[in-house]
This record gives sequence, structure tokens and C-alpha cells, in this order.
Amino acid sequence: MAKRWIVLFLAVALALAVAPLAAAGNEGGAGKGALKFELTGTVSAVDSAARLLTVKVKNGNKPVKSFCGSDLPLVVDPSASVRIVTAKGCKTATLADVPVGARVEVRGRVDSSDPANLVYVALDVKAWAAADPKP
Repeated sequence: MAKRWIVLFLAVALALAVAPLAAAGNEGGAGKGALKFELTGTVSAVDSAARLLTVKVKNGNKPVKSFCGSDLPLVVDPSASVRIVTAKGCKTATLADVPVGARVEVRGRVDSSDPANLVYVALDVKAWAAADPKP
């Protein structure tokens, strides 16, 4: 019976020790994985041929927090999910469909292969189209 209690105690202790690490995620730490970012903002430029999206950052997590209030150029991954939300719902789109001035939420990763020139790679782009003007 005592062995069961010891095993149970060790399992609980291990779970409590690992839980904070799992909850911390990758919010700018120097872990082995790719640094992930999330931001909201407004589209200030789109170059679909070069797969570039420039966003004036309104808010974001630690890797992009320093860009709040300024433009951040993003390289849109060829396999990125691009969606546009309209009054009729959410639809899959291309980068060329994203209008300048649209409000966006972007998720992606930071390519730090050259620490002097970080590249922000968008993997998921969700844009809100402006409401249609009333006649």
C-alpha cells in the first residue's frame, strides 16, 4: 500500500514540475524551436509577386511587441493559410485578395538563421474586409 502512495506522490510531483514549462510555451524564450509570433494590425502594403505583406502592428506577443505602432514587413510562406472575413463569412483567399487598410491577425515564426536580419514569416493570415458601403 505504501508503494502506491509513493508512486502517486512522485507522479503528482512530476506533473506539477512540468506544468509551468508547458504553459510557458515559446513566447520569446531562447528555446530550440522556432520563435513564434502573433500580431494584430492594419495592412499597409501588399506585394503578392514577392509574397510580402506589410502590417502596421497594433498589438502582439513578445517577438513583435517592439514593432507596435510601426510597419513590420512579413514574408508570407507559400503554404500559408490566407482567409478573408466578410459579412457573408470567412473564405479562403490569396495574398493578392488582401486589401490595403484591412484589419489583420497574423501568426507565424521568426527565421533567425541570420541574427542580424530577422525574417518574420507569416503562416496564417486572417483579414477583415471593409464593410460594403450602403447605396
